[in-house]
Amino acid sequence: MESGKRGHGVTAASIRLPGGRASGILARHFVSTQLGAWNLRDPSGDALILASELVSNAVLHGGGAVAIRLARIGEGLRIEVTDRSPQPPEQRPAGVDGGVGLGLIDGLSARWGVVPGRTGKVVWLECRLS
Repeated sequence: MESGKRGHGVTAASIRLPGGRASGILARHFVSTQLGAWNLRDPSGDALILASELVSNAVLHGGGAVAIRLARIGEGLRIEVTDRSPQPPEQRPAGVDGGVGLGLIDGLSARWGVVPGRTGKVVWLECRLS
């Protein structure tokens, strides 16, 4: 895990996660631990849900290991997940095999987006905390 201050007073931390089912659990633990270190509270649990959803989608659709980066923005949090697939996320109809992820992200985050890269993409979101 990397942690520290980076430019303009932004406090950030990042970690690489293996592909696989445990990645969502590891992401929730990482976010929870980091929020505690920054004395931030997530009473609704939205940040944990959102991080888990981003990581799970990245593992499922990005094929393999992912990276998650957290940045403290005032009393809020920016979550960025990097994967190896250049394919942007797309909304699918909800069904037995999923399809609710982007709706959840859209509903629980303040804003979100995608930054394409040479060897993959970063899906990011910002959420408010108390």
